[in-house]
Amino acid sequence: MAWQTPVFDRTAADVAAGAEKCYFSPELLSRIEGNTRYLAQLNGVSLPGTRNWSETDFLTPNQMRRILAELETVRTACRLPLGLCPVPAFPATTWQAVNDIERLQWKLHDIWQRNQAEVLYVEEAYTGEQIGVL
Repeated sequence: MAWQTPVFDRTAADVAAGAEKCYFSPELLSRIEGNTRYLAQLNGVSLPGTRNWSETDFLTPNQMRRILAELETVRTACRLPLGLCPVPAFPATTWQAVNDIERLQWKLHDIWQRNQAEVLYVEEAYTGEQIGVL
């Protein structure tokens, strides 16, 4: 499973215009679930197998609860401070909530990448002039 760039730039104007990125589609659901599993693997979290969404699948309330719970499990494993990039509350079906889901995934991936990029400088770990990684 490979990382797929999240989309979190949906706007009310996109919704009004009927933009494709504003609809739940197999591609959107597969990207969200795939990225959650990718982040889980990076952080040593065990999640069930990836679901392959198709055009005939229907997103049920239980499936959405599972998607949100799995994202919360990964977020918790990454030890983000409470209140920072929370997982949206169920049902999380608005364009803002889907943006928040994918923005959280992007943030977790960004933090992981920045942590991997640390270097030794004068035999000490150096990650730039900022304090922390957030």
